[in-house]
Order: sequence, then C-alpha cells, then structure tokens
Amino acid sequence: MRLSVLACTTAAALLLPLTAGAARHQQQQPEPVITPAHIVVLVDESSSISAQDVEREREAAALIALGEVAPSSSIAVVGFGSDNGAQSPVDVVCPPSTVATAQDRQRLSDCVRNLRSRAAGQGDGTDHAAALQQALNYLRGDEEGPKLIFILTDGELNVSDSPRYGTDNVGNQRNLEASRQIGESLKEAAARKVQIWPLGFGKVDRAQLDRFAAESFQGRCGARSPTPSATVVTSSADVAQALLKAFQAARCVGASEIQRTPLSSGGTAEAKVTIPVIATDGSILVTKHDSRVSVSYVDPQNRTVPKSGEQDGSTFQVSGENGVVEALRIVNPLPGPWTVKITSAPGVPALDVSTVVMYQGAVRSSMTVNPPSPRPGEEVTVALSLQTRNRSITDPAALADLSFTADVTGDGFTTPIVLNDDAQNGDSRGQDGIYTGRTTIPDQAKGSVKFSGTVAGIGVSSDTRTVEAAIVSGPPVFTATGTFGNSDRKVAPGGSMKGSVTITNNSGRARKARILVADPAPGTLATIPGEQTVVELPPSGTSTFEFDLTFAADTVEGANAVTLRVVDDEQPASVIYEWQLTATVATPPPLTEIAIAVGVAAVATTALVLFIMWRRRRDVRGLVVHLFEGHRSRGDLAAPEQPSARFRFHLGEAGAGVPQLAHSAGGDDSYVLHRSGGRLTLHTPYGETRRFTVGDRVDVSPALSLQVLDEHASADFPGDQQDPYATTQPADDRSAGGNHHLL
Repeated sequence: MRLSVLACTTAAALLLPLTAGAARHQQQQPEPVITPAHIVVLVDESSSISAQDVEREREAAALIALGEVAPSSSIAVVGFGSDNGAQSPVDVVCPPSTVATAQDRQRLSDCVRNLRSRAAGQGDGTDHAAALQQALNYLRGDEEGPKLIFILTDGELNVSDSPRYGTDNVGNQRNLEASRQIGESLKEAAARKVQIWPLGFGKVDRAQLDRFAAESFQGRCGARSPTPSATVVTSSADVAQALLKAFQAARCVGASEIQRTPLSSGGTAEAKVTIPVIATDGSILVTKHDSRVSVSYVDPQNRTVPKSGEQDGSTFQVSGENGVVEALRIVNPLPGPWTVKITSAPGVPALDVSTVVMYQGAVRSSMTVNPPSPRPGEEVTVALSLQTRNRSITDPAALADLSFTADVTGDGFTTPIVLNDDAQNGDSRGQDGIYTGRTTIPDQAKGSVKFSGTVAGIGVSSDTRTVEAAIVSGPPVFTATGTFGNSDRKVAPGGSMKGSVTITNNSGRARKARILVADPAPGTLATIPGEQTVVELPPSGTSTFEFDLTFAADTVEGANAVTLRVVDDEQPASVIYEWQLTATVATPPPLTEIAIAVGVAAVATTALVLFIMWRRRRDVRGLVVHLFEGHRSRGDLAAPEQPSARFRFHLGEAGAGVPQLAHSAGGDDSYVLHRSGGRLTLHTPYGETRRFTVGDRVDVSPALSLQVLDEHASADFPGDQQDPYATTQPADDRSAGGNHHLL
C-alpha cells in the first residue's frame, strides 16, 4: 500500500478555516496564469517625423502589441498631432483589442501600419494633452492588472494652431492651457493607478517627459523593479530598444538582448535566442523591415516548429507574417537555445534583421510556517519557493533576478522577514530554491497572525501566498522536526530518499501522528510507503521515525518539489510541522559512461588546480568600493575579510543629502558585487547588471559613481587573463551572480 500525492493533496484541501482546534489555513490557488495588462501606446505624428522615423515608430509599436504575452491583455495604439480647427488631434489607429488569438494579433500588426506623419495643415503640431486624455479614456475601468501608457514623441508640446485651447495664441495661452490640462490628466492617472512611461527622440522637452512619469501612478511590478521614468534617445533608430527596456521594466517582462543579423539580398541567415526555464509564455519577435522576408523557427531539439497548432505540449500562434514585424507566440515553450532561420526573397535589399525573445513565467509560490501555531515570543521559520505551471524552479541563475519577500501581520504590527537561500538564518540548505527566514512573534500578539510571502521580478507574473496562524498559549501538545540529512538531494526515477521526523508528545497519553506528502510541483510524483505514514507515539518523550520518499518512475526529470507534513492522526487538519523539499531526479549514466569517467580520472588533478585558481579569482577579499559624488570622494568600504564570492553593500545617507556606503546582510536595497579576476559584475537593487573591470568608474545614479580597487592585486591574475572556468554569456545573464557560493 502506498500513500498517493492525490490523496494527500485532497486532504490538504480539506483543511478547515481557522478555529481554536485548527492549526492554520493556507489559501488554495488555481493554476497560475499571467496577469493581464491594459496598455495604450501613443505615437507622435507631427510633421517633424520623417518617413524613416514613422517606420521605426510602427516597428516599435508592433513589438509591444505582438510581444504582450497575457491573452486577456488589451492594447490600443493611438497616433497624435494637433487640432488646427479641422482635424482631430488623435488618430485611433488600433482601438483597444485583446491579444487572445492569432487573429487579434494579426489585426494589431495590420493597424499599426496606419500611423503616419502629418503634413502642414493637417494638424501637424504636438498635442500631448489630447493624447493623454484619449489614453485615459481607455483606462478608466476597474480591470485586473496594471494600466500602462507608453508615449513616443520627438518634440515639445506645441498646440499653437489649436483653437480648442483658446481663441488665439496671444501670450502663448494655448500651450499654457494645454499644459494645465496635462496636469489635470496626470492627477487622474495617479488616482486611477495609471503609469506613464515616456520615450523621447530628437529634440524633446526632457523636463516635460520627466513630469509625465513622475506625476503618474508610481507603481512597480516587483520589489526590485523601477517606478515610471522617462527615456531620451538620440534618434528613432534607438526607439525599439529603448521601448523594449521600458516595457520590460513596466510589465516585469523578461527580454533578451536584441540580436542584429545582417541579411543579404536573396540570402539566408540565422539568429540564436534563448528561452529560459522560467518562461511559460513567450514570443519570438523578428523585425524584418520588409514583408517579403520569411522566417522559420527551430526548437532546442533541432525541430522546426509549426506556426500554428501544438507540438509536444507547446502551443504556437504566428502573427505579422505579411508585415515588417513577425511574432511567434509560444505557450509552454521548450526552454533552451532556439534558432531563427531568416530568408530574403530576390530583389529585397540587404537588411539588418533584429530578433528578440520576450517572456513571462506564470508562477505559483509555496509557503510553509513553523511552528504552524506559534506562541507570543516564539521564533518562527518561514520558507518560500517557486513553481511555474510546468515545473519547480530551483536553478539559482533562473531565480537571481527575482525578489522573495515575506512579512507577518497581527493586531497593531507588521514585521518584514528577510529571506535567503544561502544556508543562513534558518535556511537549512543553500541553493535549493527554498528561501527561508526567521522572525519572532511579538509578546503582545494575540488571536491570529497572517504570514504573507511574495515572489516578483522581471520575467514573472508575481504571486503572493498567505498563511493564517493561530496564536496559542501554554505548552504545545506536539513538537516536531524533519530532515533528509546530508543527502545530495539527487535520485534516479523510481528511486528513494531517506528522511526522518522527530516528534515530542506532551499529551500524557499514547497518540498517533501521520506523515503526508502535499503540494507537489507540476510533474512531481512522490509517495511514502503506507506502512511508514502512521507513527505511534508513547505517552511522553521524544521519538524519531525514518521513512522513504519514493519518486515514481514517470516523475518529471530535473527539479522535483514537495511539502512534507506531520499531522495529528486524530485531527488531520491540525498540522504539527511541515517542511519543503526540492530534489533533482536524473537517470544515471550507462555503465559504459561510468567506465569512461573512471578512465579519465587522472584529469581530476588538473581540474582541481584550475578550480582552486577559479575560486581564488572569485574571492572578493581585498576589494574596496570607493564612492564619488561628481569628482568629490564620499568614502570607501572594504569587503569583509572572510572567503566569499559576493560583496553586499547598500547606499544610504550619513546625514541629510550626504551619501554613504555600508555593509548589507541582504535585502531588496542591496548592491551585490562579484569578481572573476580583474573583471567585475555589479547587480543593482533595480535589476540591472553592470560589467566592468577593477579601476573603472561606474555611474549608479545621475550624481553618484563607484570605483572598485583591489588591495590584494596579484600579478598571478591580471584583469584580462581568461578565466579557466569562464563561459561566454549574454550581457543580461546573471548566472554568475545572485545566489552563487564560494566553495
């Protein structure tokens, strides 16, 4: 007899709402989905826009329209000029539309082509006021999800020819009135939680663009994500890249760097892009510049995928094949490197084709609280992990850009809980994808408290879990702990891992407890033998029981995750203890491969030497961060003198307006510095990754910059020497940062 995951999950679902006899109640959540957004793209059509500028604007607007991954999102595209008395200042080229089907996306691809440049006499000014009002008219509902306005403009506010702002323009009254109306629209945007992300190119009023961003709603899609800000680029050629960056920050969408591929007339070319493991919904977008260019897509298993329909659990929708921007939307994509094959027709001029991947992960977090029913003054351990709709995510590189945050709220207090995956502060095993922290319940707490845990960041649709816990008094009837010892957490399909629970019975009579497998990640199939699930406890004292956690032969290979629960057999809704486990399931190599591995054991000595060199090159000891405000030094901060691959610090204030460096134990305001010899990588609190070398000056704000020097500099490792363990990686890959340990 074996205890099935289905049965245990059903038992967990039957947990009662919080009462005096129930330990706690955890909210149940449906399959995760991408949170929809409601987006309006405003595009400048004033006469200063050249034909080439218009084409770049069309392409940029199409990237946003076709790159949005949530099917129930709505997108509108509106061109704007001004009103000369006979012309509307706005052109609604794409009314609000969802992006649920290929036909929806195709309509958006087609309608953005109607953006134009207005000639003199057609209302060729720049009426930001009318454009903003039109966008707000589309965003006045109470729909779920963020409300976003993106403005593309090459000019300053100019409504001097528009009678709607005054009978004449004496004293510049029309522009002044339009500016006043803009102020009212910005107040409305803030009240309706509408973010505004302006993008200027050419001659623009930077102060006006900054005003649009700063006075709109100051929301953010994750703890490390920025609030709205203006971007100014030198020409329309940079608009697409800048708009993608703004869209990524506003929408928490992951995006690769744009791959630019030269394509000769009548020739073929290939572009390589990578879809990360955390992506559940994504689009490969190809800016072809010419509709006669054709594209096909090859997955990581070297198979050409269909442009519509399904293949091996993935769903495909293509749009824009007959336009200048083509998009292949993929639901449940196969992660890894994809190849985009690009073919030019005869007679098509040579082109520079751009390819980019945009993606999000529909995620669901899992949270445990121990003890489940705490006492005033008692220390509580909180653990938070992440699953997508397809799999458990444990790879530190995939989690590096995300924030795992938690807090506990009770009558009159809210306490943040710092979580980590570094085997510190309650985290029993580092780098296993389970973020853990500790907090102490205030002495005055009573009734119940609510624990909340949130996972958010670029590349995922954020998720929050809550657990309500009763505050109890007096000695507990049971206490328990669980462990899987020093196991490497690796197991073959059909294999088992040995675990144990230690339970103390304070009831004064013989009792029984039950061990349950609950909350399995998608694809995880794990059981405990039935005869091991119920344990008998003596009337008092502490007992330890071993059990086997067996993973089915058809469980998903790779990361598996479950929650183990110890419950009172008389009251199964009363949880005594629970803890999360992640394990790697992998088929062992054949014996022939093992024999080959044994035959090359002599290489291990060389590898060990290289590893020691690699570890020394990553040790941050000796690094000193110097802070500058302009050319004025504002102090320095040395890395701690213990081996580490990470130097954490934050920027604070020593006094009013005086910046100061300080060591950080972690948290969302931390800067994290890594090294590889003389090469440095800095992760900012805003999700940015900066790469530079020792001695370089790096800006961290318009007024502040950092310079990192090495007091232990050695001729053994010059800054430009190739790291024997280094791999080439894209600029936005943080696999070497985030949660990496120096061994």
